[in-house]
Amino acid sequence: MAEPDGVMRGKLGDFFSISREKGSEGLPLLSVTMNDGLVRRDSIDRKTDSELEDGEHLRVRPGDIAYNMMRMWQGASGLATEDGLVSPAYVVIRPKKMIDPLFASYWFKSERMIYQFWAYSYGLTNDRLRLYGKDFTQIPIQLPPLNEQRRIAEVLADFDNAIEATDALVAAKQRHKRVLINQIFAPSIDLDLPIPLGWSRVRCDELASVVGGSTPDTTKSVYWGGDVPWCTPTDLTNLPSRYISKTARNLTQAGVSACSTSILPAKSIVLCSRASVGESAINTVPMCTNQGFQSLVPKQQSDLYYLFYLMRGCQRRLVRFSAGSTFLEFPGRELAQMPIVVPSSAEREKVGRVFAALDDEIDLMSARILALGDQRRGLMQKLLSGDSKHHRLIMEDAAV
Repeated sequence: MAEPDGVMRGKLGDFFSISREKGSEGLPLLSVTMNDGLVRRDSIDRKTDSELEDGEHLRVRPGDIAYNMMRMWQGASGLATEDGLVSPAYVVIRPKKMIDPLFASYWFKSERMIYQFWAYSYGLTNDRLRLYGKDFTQIPIQLPPLNEQRRIAEVLADFDNAIEATDALVAAKQRHKRVLINQIFAPSIDLDLPIPLGWSRVRCDELASVVGGSTPDTTKSVYWGGDVPWCTPTDLTNLPSRYISKTARNLTQAGVSACSTSILPAKSIVLCSRASVGESAINTVPMCTNQGFQSLVPKQQSDLYYLFYLMRGCQRRLVRFSAGSTFLEFPGRELAQMPIVVPSSAEREKVGRVFAALDDEIDLMSARILALGDQRRGLMQKLLSGDSKHHRLIMEDAAV
């Protein structure tokens, strides 16, 4: 199977065996996930009990790879790092001596192999495609020698470790931020708490103007496609940071005038008042919103971040005074009259800066995660392309 150039060619059945080893009592139940591979079933949001006896499950051993027959063509496979039990509806494959298991787990998620898995799956429609074990073994492949497999796996694992470590830091800082928000804004979150010395109770509209939104006639093209961003709650979904600069749709000046909406100045707080009540962002450019917002325009720009994080802390309060039979919504007057407890202007600016700096760190680390992910995907495509000479050169330059 090994050629003079070191590349091994053959069929997957030459390099992997199908295991039907029965499970035994006391082993943990494992499940294949799309993004995280093979994980303990009780660690995910999925029903953990099984009507099957332990012996009716398949056993996986460290180094085995289990895959979901119906989703293998989408990348649903995972490497076992412990002894465990998996559904008998899965296929368990055991790498032979010339295959590095970690390399194989990456290789099976490469574009080249995903295409092969799709081509060898059977079914009339995509939702019925299945890659049976016997068909898996017939897929023709070529792969590098074992020592090169290990080097490739090490490089990709280094990226995964860096991503995982950075992700853990982001999660820790997010937790720290939530604790700080609950501590610092506690007198506004719970009005029954005593007011700290030097702080005062004010109405929200004493610090910011409350501005609603509107929607022009969607059938009139003259109102749409201009240069004024028009924000809807959907635009806040999955924002990479606390800032928003672009929206799915823009208004023309005619559209702005037609619905009598107001253009929020840059560095306002766009605040959802319906559906996703309390979701918010800071606009970096002037923009309008639809009627699903009651936004805040700070009267002092130094209050911007304080008010932004205060609203994050008071999200439950916003939900509590929301009402509606179809969806929850709070009116602008409720927000304007909402009592809050605040320190002096100078202290508000300090608090805002603390939270802004913390989010700046989170944004930088999140950007690093995205960059590492992009590099990892690019390396996977190149290192797992099957071109041995090509990825030897890449291996020399690869570094996390």
